[in-house]
Amino acid sequence: MRCPACAEAELVPCADLGAVPALCGVTWAERAEAVASPAGPIRLEYCPACAHVVNVAFRPELLAYDGSYDNSLHHSPTFRAYASDLAKRLSGDYRLAGRSVLELGCGKGDFLRELCQVAGCHGTGYDASYQGPEGTDGAVSFVPGFLPLDGSHPPELRPDFLVTRHVLEHLTDPYEFLVGLRALAGERETHGYFEVPNASYDFATGGWDCIYPHVCYFNAESLRAMVSRAGFEVLRIDTAFSDIFLSVEVVANRASPGPTAEPELQVAADQRGRVASFGERHPQTVARWRMRIGALAAGGANPVLWGAGARGVAFLSAADPDRALAGVVDVNPHKRGRYLPVTGHRVTGPEGVAALDTRAVILTNPAYRTEIGAALAEAGVEAELLVA
Repeated sequence: MRCPACAEAELVPCADLGAVPALCGVTWAERAEAVASPAGPIRLEYCPACAHVVNVAFRPELLAYDGSYDNSLHHSPTFRAYASDLAKRLSGDYRLAGRSVLELGCGKGDFLRELCQVAGCHGTGYDASYQGPEGTDGAVSFVPGFLPLDGSHPPELRPDFLVTRHVLEHLTDPYEFLVGLRALAGERETHGYFEVPNASYDFATGGWDCIYPHVCYFNAESLRAMVSRAGFEVLRIDTAFSDIFLSVEVVANRASPGPTAEPELQVAADQRGRVASFGERHPQTVARWRMRIGALAAGGANPVLWGAGARGVAFLSAADPDRALAGVVDVNPHKRGRYLPVTGHRVTGPEGVAALDTRAVILTNPAYRTEIGAALAEAGVEAELLVA
């Protein structure tokens, strides 16, 4: 398989993670149903030229992006602050007042609503997992489905600004998706903001963002290569949210100066080595965490994991398949009292953390360290925070 990002080299194998939970954005009311949920294979190959990574064993039929899929992060004050700051910056940088914004993969619509409110623009959001009022909701319209990018889209859809956040990595052919977005722009000047998980971070750490719904893994070099090949001009590439997110800002048919271009991030000199060695390092990381969880549990620390999102599900599947942890905590109220895929861990809300009597809290995303520390203090819990 030739690299879908840069198209300069054939992919070569780097890691086989076996079978992992396929529906890591879904929870169940009964443990038996959660344990019986499907697992899917992850077999990673990477590009020697740009270090782009693809799960070549991906089977799309194992996934369902519908109303049961809930990976919203907006229940976290830390994430809401990040999203709010991003909306304000994009509004000012691209002068979005009175303009039209299209977001593909808008989730529950939180970011698009805020962007339209802050900028005074009009928005249209598409997402198969969207749940809420269809049609126009103030300055925003939502469609629970996918926008066709084959030329059969509504003719009145003429966006000035394109947004797609944490979508490209889920697609079996993100390049064709980007080509479709570029065609949607036509001859009009159209700017865009595309955000993905940052593979440079993940392959340098625990690899907990290696989840089944992610078909591919972008670093700065591979993201720049793919959007450029699709016909966009790159204005800016940056990382955010403790370097876990990677974003690119683009323009089609530039007719006027955009935001000042900043130095583009380059793929780290050792990124190719990190990807190439991931297959050896990941099992070692998993083994260390299994031992650590076992030791903490045996010592009476009652360790818990804080965060039942996709990264948390990946960690649990790899490091705690036998449920040695005392519990799993998450701020999303829709997950409380429900069970996570394959491992069957039950999710507790922050209000229940004191009852777990924990002295060790594990988190897979360092961006939430301050928020989790504050929540523990409010609950009167003294616990060591451990970043996986």
